[in-house]
Amino acid sequence: MTEPTIIRASALSSWPDCNRRGAARLFRHELEAAGFRLRHTARSIGALIGTAVHRAAETMLTEKAASGALPPMSVATDCAVQSLGEQMRQGEIAFDGTGPTYNRNDADHQTLGMTRIYHQIVAPQVRPLLIEQRLEAEVTPDLILSGQPDLVSLEPGAIRDLKTGVRRSASHAPQLGAYSLLSRSLGLDIDEASIDFIQRVRPGRPQPDPLSKSEPVAQAETAATNILRHIEADLRTFRQGDPERRLLPGDPWSFQANPASILCSAKWCPAHGTDFCREGRE
Repeated sequence: MTEPTIIRASALSSWPDCNRRGAARLFRHELEAAGFRLRHTARSIGALIGTAVHRAAETMLTEKAASGALPPMSVATDCAVQSLGEQMRQGEIAFDGTGPTYNRNDADHQTLGMTRIYHQIVAPQVRPLLIEQRLEAEVTPDLILSGQPDLVSLEPGAIRDLKTGVRRSASHAPQLGAYSLLSRSLGLDIDEASIDFIQRVRPGRPQPDPLSKSEPVAQAETAATNILRHIEADLRTFRQGDPERRLLPGDPWSFQANPASILCSAKWCPAHGTDFCREGRE
């Protein structure tokens, strides 16, 4: 019996932008087993900084859940810098070409500023219940939805997820909806769901305060459920084909491509310019 395929909750928000890019990220091993060769994309410095800030937030909130109090600021910043350093030793990194992070010094400065602002403004507001706990639920017998919400808190019944970046994305409602559905599978009642966004800015500029945006839980769950259904249907078509659409098993058009996506490039998409997707811009 084969292992179930994992669908990450974090992949749901970007899936509608380009299903084929999403498939190349989610189902890479299956696509390569089918004979497609995908690109390896360098890790972006923004993603590494985001992970470092997340690790620091996890350290803060874990201590708060255990003791009722946040650890000193220095504990959080030390954790963030250590995480960033460990990641940067693991391989190729794509620094920003025109963005705010040109080198390691910039990255260290930004990581510290973003960690400090989370410690000062977001962390004191929350009462943590679950921190970075992996949650899983069956979608179909061979598909598992898996997610790791940054924080499920007693506010009451609230999910909060931390995002970092140069600019705030339009919506992470599907991801929040997936976390809510997963939390409900544990018997937790979720009444609120929100994103805490911390902007990455050029060194020398003041670190902006976090921006928090709530999403209606019912709508977020509806978005997650419908995207999951599309993913399941597309993957089934890739595996079995669809004669009505003249698709044989293994046809890349099982997954709709979107060459108009701003992420349609070799930098961001492992399928770009490969046999799996030649629809994008040169």
